[in-house]
Amino acid sequence: MIRLRRRRRNSTSMSNENPISEREREILKLVATGASNQQIAQQLNISVNTVKVHVRNIFSKTGVMSRTEATIYAINHGFVVPERFAPSPANNDSVLIDTPQDEPPAPTVEPETVAEIVDPGDSPPNPASIPANHPSLPVSAPRMLWPRLVGALVLLVVVISGGLLWAKAEPVESPTPVLTPSTVSSNDPDQRWFSRAPMPQPRAAFAITAYDIDRKLYVIGGSIDGQPSAAIDRFDPENNLWVSLSNKPTAVSHIGAAVLRGNIYVPGGIDASGQVRDILEIFDPREQRWHTGAALPGPRSNYALVAWEGQLYLIGGWDGTQVRSEVYIYDPQRDAWSTGPTLPSPRQDAGATVVAGQIYVVGGSDGSVGLRESIVLEASGRQARWISMTPLPQAIATPSVHTTISAMLVFDPAQHQSFQYNQSADAWHSVSLPDNADIAHTSSMLGGSIYFITPQGQVQEYRVLYTIFVPATGTNY
Repeated sequence: MIRLRRRRRNSTSMSNENPISEREREILKLVATGASNQQIAQQLNISVNTVKVHVRNIFSKTGVMSRTEATIYAINHGFVVPERFAPSPANNDSVLIDTPQDEPPAPTVEPETVAEIVDPGDSPPNPASIPANHPSLPVSAPRMLWPRLVGALVLLVVVISGGLLWAKAEPVESPTPVLTPSTVSSNDPDQRWFSRAPMPQPRAAFAITAYDIDRKLYVIGGSIDGQPSAAIDRFDPENNLWVSLSNKPTAVSHIGAAVLRGNIYVPGGIDASGQVRDILEIFDPREQRWHTGAALPGPRSNYALVAWEGQLYLIGGWDGTQVRSEVYIYDPQRDAWSTGPTLPSPRQDAGATVVAGQIYVVGGSDGSVGLRESIVLEASGRQARWISMTPLPQAIATPSVHTTISAMLVFDPAQHQSFQYNQSADAWHSVSLPDNADIAHTSSMLGGSIYFITPQGQVQEYRVLYTIFVPATGTNY
């Protein structure tokens, strides 16, 4: 639900004595895309508290009172600009892009109406009602029309988790067929599945991670015909192109990867001799170079891995003999591991993600059967501990888990099902999937899309987030 409120205010510009810093400008751009403090922290590899300080400083310097007003400020001052509204071949939704360096900033305007985004209601806005040929904003528009035009250009970041962030828990009745970008229908917001270029060399049990700096996916290691691989392939979603890079120093399978401080960290894994390793190999995508970090406290494979508050959390896994419950924490500044709060029970192949500043661990296996148990790391107080949450609706041995701006999505490749977690209600809801959607345990989220890569090398993009521009209907808002 979108609530519009009428407000007249004087535009407050930053002074020369108190300008927005480069870091604040970077954060303001992310705020304008609808990213939460936690997502900004993850992308910039800083703490959530640091993000909050920067956001407060931005509000103070610009005179805005909300994130929506900050978005309008960013548009008005050319930090981000809405692209022309011509629909792309893949999707009819308009997208917010960074301002090119060679273009002048957009003219400053004084908006009279501010759109305030509140919690979504039962149904999202229908993009089909928005004209596909909506004109772009003319620079020479009369000043008296600016309030009306700005109202038409207020960016609303609509968070769609399979079109079902507003959905009720109900069974799948009529699955939507998978569509390629050339056949997608802009009249149906649920059609957001796209087939992408297959991986050049199919393999299983590999690591995959998204590198936001170059907006590409990295697929590392894995198993080819039962033998561990050292191959690295990079996928460019914008150009739908795969590129092979220099091999990883150690060929391993059953690994994970996470981005932290501009590097990709790949701990442990199973090598060609069948041994579970305690190595930590670190890849710098900017220099295309590997180096070695401190060894793990113990050998691990099949673990869950997540970056949180500037550190890596390696959760559970397999040591070559048994399933483990230890949590290892890596500090990249000290290049050292420590032991975190132990899991309530051993598990491997679990899913882990960060939601609203907390680490969630769901599903996995105890080595023989899948688990429903889901837990969250409670970090308040002197000692962190794991707290039980509502179990998954069904056991998922190899879940794929992702966080959108305001929700957690869990995919079950074995049962071809998906669930969404409502954090405030501590409840799970079923989410419909197309019959022929290829989901896999090996997946990663980049931008507003989740990319699934199957052991057969098939790649599918699930467009979770998209942005629309809602046109103004009149002068009274």
